[in-house]
Amino acid sequence: MFYSGLTATKENAAEAAANIMDHLRVLLVPFHVTSLILVAIFSVLLTLFGSVGFYGMFAQAFLQIWVLKYCYVLIEQLADGATEPPVMSTDMLSPFETRPWAQLAIIIAATTLCIAIGGTASLVLAMILLLLLPATIAVLGVGEPFYQALNPLTLFRMIRGLGPYYLLILVSIPVYFGILRLLVHLEAWALVLNAAFLLCQLSFFSLIGGCMYLRRHQLGSEPSRSPERTAAREEAERVKLRARMLDDVFQQVRIGKHVEATRPLAQWLRDLDGPTAVLDAQHVAAQAIGWDNVSGLNTIGSTLIRHLLRAGRPDAALAIFERLRTRSPTLTVDSPDDLRTLVDYAESVGREELATSMRLETPVYHPPKR
Repeated sequence: MFYSGLTATKENAAEAAANIMDHLRVLLVPFHVTSLILVAIFSVLLTLFGSVGFYGMFAQAFLQIWVLKYCYVLIEQLADGATEPPVMSTDMLSPFETRPWAQLAIIIAATTLCIAIGGTASLVLAMILLLLLPATIAVLGVGEPFYQALNPLTLFRMIRGLGPYYLLILVSIPVYFGILRLLVHLEAWALVLNAAFLLCQLSFFSLIGGCMYLRRHQLGSEPSRSPERTAAREEAERVKLRARMLDDVFQQVRIGKHVEATRPLAQWLRDLDGPTAVLDAQHVAAQAIGWDNVSGLNTIGSTLIRHLLRAGRPDAALAIFERLRTRSPTLTVDSPDDLRTLVDYAESVGREELATSMRLETPVYHPPKR
């Protein structure tokens, strides 16, 4: 129990550290070099066009549309597991990118509806629609059709999936407005105002995309880049290497070289952590039982037990011993110390009968010297 609890504690600590890194990654996206370069260029352009009168307003509007197109791509890539913001490209500025226009149409339609209703009801409706705004952005950000951003069921699923993170997104809105209002009150330069506005904009959209990634399990999404997919690819490669190692072990067992068979197995188990050692030991034991070579189980079993004990998993070592013993009642162990450790552990977990039988019926195997 102590060993399994210790392993679980290590796994929880590793998971907590990974979560902290994911949160930091989301918060630092607006301050990445790529983001800062975009902010610098567009803030200068917005400031220049803002000083040339009526036609400059149209230029500013087009620049903002480009920034919004980039922001939706930012959401999409962060939600897909990207660790850095994308570099703006001509594909992002494509006229076929309709998400900013769809969002603008939704906002205009909502505003028109509130004005048409009027009175207190319009204020209540406006507040509800404002609370739903981040959800519509998130739905459009992951490439859903525009009508899904109007679907109450889709919006509800998005909000439920984001959970407390949705509240964080809502809280960020007045924070961003407060920062911009403070700068206006301080009569900051236009360049500073534009840069701050773009930073807030990028921060808001990256917050949405990052939160969607952090809540990917609750949202039922499968990002192409995630720790789970990376671990799955690494495990698949590891399983291939393990199969090759077992082929080497089997070839040695087949020709009766049982001691030599344990060398690739021992080398494989040497650097494994506790959980992985348990997983691989169980797999090797299952394969060895299926080889129909009882005499080879002695050295293979002893090797598995030795490495499991070194990895701090006497529970797994005892389970392997019992499993192999059912196949080979005359199973032996090549180390008196390992056998004594197994017996002591069996007694400590209330397996007195098994411990007694191990003392009386399990000899110590001494492999022949070569």
